[in-house]
Amino acid sequence: MLRFVLSTLILGGIAWSCTKGMAAATDEPAEIVNSFNVNSTAILEAVNNVRQKGCNCGGVKMPPVPPVTWNNQLAQAAYNHSKEMHAKRFFNHNSRNGASPGDRIRAAGYTWKAYGENIALHNTDEAGVVDGWLRSPSHCKTIMSPLYKEMGVGRSGSYWTQDFGAK
Repeated sequence: MLRFVLSTLILGGIAWSCTKGMAAATDEPAEIVNSFNVNSTAILEAVNNVRQKGCNCGGVKMPPVPPVTWNNQLAQAAYNHSKEMHAKRFFNHNSRNGASPGDRIRAAGYTWKAYGENIALHNTDEAGVVDGWLRSPSHCKTIMSPLYKEMGVGRSGSYWTQDFGAK
């Protein structure tokens, strides 16, 4: 299996030139918003807007890539990680028991060939968390990777996790 993980902690204050503000890529049912504590339509729209246009990730021009679709298994893995980080007051890609993002994604039932993860802390809404990820070159490159076909996001308190995958 191809193990492709692009993830680091958010780096603040790095310039970015990604654009936003186009039509929604999908209409998700309300239960997705409630189940994972995110507005899946808003966050998927924000991610796919930048993927459609391409952007500059810390000085590296990233060309447009196809949109990702929402995946509930990835969202469940993301939510579970955010919930654990919130409950145990830590901020790391690895769980307290040592599980990696790939381990957690697989445990949620998603059989991946490629995956990536972004985490964030202290963002109040979907637009803010996506903007923060786009300001970090490594997080931006994760969002812009053509390897990923699906995405899920989960939030607990002010802890956010974004998991990407391809089967």
